[in-house]
Amino acid sequence: MNAIFKVPLRRLLGYAIVFSCLFGPVAAQDTVLQNYIEQGLKNNQGIRQQGFLLERNMYALKEARSFFLPEVNFNTSYLDSRGGRKISIPIGDLLNPVYSSLNQLTNSSVFPQVDNVNQTFNPNNYYDAKFRTSLPIYNAEIIYNSRIRKEQINFQQAELDVYKRELVKEIKLSYYAFVQAREGVSILENAVKLARENLRFNQALVKNDKAIRTVVSRSENELIGLEARLEDARNQSRSAVAYFNFLLNNPLDTPMELTEMQVDTVQNGNAEPGRREELLKLESLSKINSLSEQLAKAAALPRLSTFIDLGSQGDFIKFNNDTRYYLFGLTLDWRVFAGNRVQYKAKQAALESKATGQQIDQVEQQLALQVETAGNRLRSASQFFEASKSQTALSQQYYNDQQKLYREGQLLYIELLDAQNRLIGDQLQQSIAYLNVQTRSAELERARASYVFSN
Repeated sequence: MNAIFKVPLRRLLGYAIVFSCLFGPVAAQDTVLQNYIEQGLKNNQGIRQQGFLLERNMYALKEARSFFLPEVNFNTSYLDSRGGRKISIPIGDLLNPVYSSLNQLTNSSVFPQVDNVNQTFNPNNYYDAKFRTSLPIYNAEIIYNSRIRKEQINFQQAELDVYKRELVKEIKLSYYAFVQAREGVSILENAVKLARENLRFNQALVKNDKAIRTVVSRSENELIGLEARLEDARNQSRSAVAYFNFLLNNPLDTPMELTEMQVDTVQNGNAEPGRREELLKLESLSKINSLSEQLAKAAALPRLSTFIDLGSQGDFIKFNNDTRYYLFGLTLDWRVFAGNRVQYKAKQAALESKATGQQIDQVEQQLALQVETAGNRLRSASQFFEASKSQTALSQQYYNDQQKLYREGQLLYIELLDAQNRLIGDQLQQSIAYLNVQTRSAELERARASYVFSN
């Protein structure tokens, strides 16, 4: 009988210290988690999509700046026509009398008679090929459009940073969720082992006529219930792994590398706060709206440009010094009247800018409220975690005392089960409380924008 009593005691002592020794050095845990965060920032599909959009805006800026450079175009045309309007040129009527007089004076036929000419307006067998080089000298729309494109890059960069901060928070939360699920599995595994030892102990009591058959039935039911809870905890753990790998763009069944965490050490969210990217986005949007207003007004300003044509024109396939030409010129385009279209468009952009300014004020208040709420939640979670640690320690002591009385025959088995279930519940509650602290800490870090991205 002494051996029977000793085996459950050793199991119980191991079970009792499981949660207090769950976690190891925080620095090692932070290193592993930081590596996962960097991997997620590198491989996450959403980050890649945002990166492509940022790269697209960079090319849009290059496109806008290219309008300041000369533009060279090659243009050619060939014309062939028959019929159409004509102009009569009386060359014969003008020259034939003169030619006749000259022939009489010279007594020869050197000067022939010529016919009148009917010349069509449309060219026949005619080509014109040229290189046109054009360059804007002054165009305010190009200037403001380039500035808008540049500000859109800042807007997209802020959008990317918002996504990255959300991803960091989600990676942390999913990591802590898996740690909590794994520790829940560990607690229930030890509880199942203890239930099996209790079942064997009660079977030995019944076999030796020290207890009735009911305690064995109750032990079996307790074991079945714990095994069902254990299987549910394992499924939750597998789901947590799948979601974590989804964030990292890994195969869903990729094993997670985990180091132990120090349960007595929780993050307090005291890192230096940063500038929220949501505000940076709105500030960039406000600048874009202001530049859009200037762009709308620029449509009423004159546009001055220059061009030079280098080409050849003449009969088809004919190319010589007589067909080659150059043409240089300046063009001025100034919209004098457009039904107040420019003013209306500028008013729209101005109102959008004012609306964005009001939105910035509102978002600043919302973000300040978010920081305050997250800080309060973290303090409440920390207090609850400290209380749960104290409660778990009391439940552990109470279970030890109850098991000692049961083994001495001074306690009913149902009272021992009550103490055991209370201990398991308190240990699971402490695990959940620790996860809640880490969750609230990650939320506060997100609200304060205090996570520093590595270069």
